[in-house]
Amino acid sequence: MRPALRAAAPVALALVWTALALRTGWGAQAWQPGYDLAVYRHGAADLLAGADPYARVTERGHHFVYPPLAAALFTPLLLVPPGTGLLLWRVLLVAAALVLAVLALRAVRAPAAAVGWGGAALLVADPFREALVLGQISPLVVAALVLGCLAGGRGGAVLAALAGAVKVTPALVVAAAAAPAARRFAVRVAVAGVVLTLAGALVAPASWRSFFTDLLWDSSRVAPPGTISNNSLAGAFTHAGLGDAVAAPLALAGAVPLLVLVLVAARRTAWGEPAARLRFGLLVSIVTCLVSPVTWSHHALAAPLAAVVVAVAAPARVRVVALVALAPWLLPVLQAAADLGGAGGALLALTRPASLLVLTALLLPRAPRRARAVRVAAAPGAGTAPSSLPGTAGRG
Repeated sequence: MRPALRAAAPVALALVWTALALRTGWGAQAWQPGYDLAVYRHGAADLLAGADPYARVTERGHHFVYPPLAAALFTPLLLVPPGTGLLLWRVLLVAAALVLAVLALRAVRAPAAAVGWGGAALLVADPFREALVLGQISPLVVAALVLGCLAGGRGGAVLAALAGAVKVTPALVVAAAAAPAARRFAVRVAVAGVVLTLAGALVAPASWRSFFTDLLWDSSRVAPPGTISNNSLAGAFTHAGLGDAVAAPLALAGAVPLLVLVLVAARRTAWGEPAARLRFGLLVSIVTCLVSPVTWSHHALAAPLAAVVVAVAAPARVRVVALVALAPWLLPVLQAAADLGGAGGALLALTRPASLLVLTALLLPRAPRRARAVRVAAAPGAGTAPSSLPGTAGRG
């Protein structure tokens, strides 16, 4: 079979499965199809009408929770009927997911078959299924962040900045400034992000001010941390039986070492290598999921992609760990957790935050080879014992 066919066959099967799942409503609740896209449409309509996009409350008690710039970007949705808009949006999401998977797996030099199966895994993963059902923007945000890091340069910086300007949390990518080699990229991201964010202030000054001074910091507008489908650290602690009063400070304390790890990863990343930049983008996306107060499954699209990327490029033992970390994102564990309830349901819900932590560890770059060689050379007895470094055996 030709390489192109080996890649296309599993993707075609995944597309058929996705279409059937959407058609039958498998794994979805009755209220979910197009729900989030309708919220985006309402936010855009309110913005155009001169109303506050954050004042509207849906029948389920939800709000528009993105910056004013996002409301402005959603205005083209108003040009078509809701049903047509949902169909076009889903086509856009599928295209974005496939582009993301193909470019990411090519960056780690995956063979054609692995590219195909990796793309298929991303399409059938629960985060993508949920995003398709709801009409979410999360896959586009993840794609912009990860592909922006992969591309680098000015274009990549604008992509990553757009992700941060629309969703805010991806702005963590500016941690790349910790590495001298990536400082120019980080500055470009910061400048582009500021420009895009200020554009939202020009569109809706009052809403912009209320969002960044008040609403952004109020996670209760999204959901309580203890919601069974929350995949963040705060969600993990509440699933483990801790109350919100205890879980929130513990999650905040846990976020600190994770953010430090991002800075360490930035310094260790080989910024001249596309695969290394890709891994950093995936790491940033996954860490933002962990440190956010509330993280829905569709926010974590980087998780199944990271698992596939690591599995393709890693040694056999690490590959097994990556595939185990992938499993909770392919299976409907949160639906099962909600149905099961009790301690068993809580344990099932914990599998996804645990997977995010494992993937964080797998994505961390190793210390540069030269630094490891220096440590070996400085170790006690290094001058007399044979070195394990290639090409140095027997030197003393």
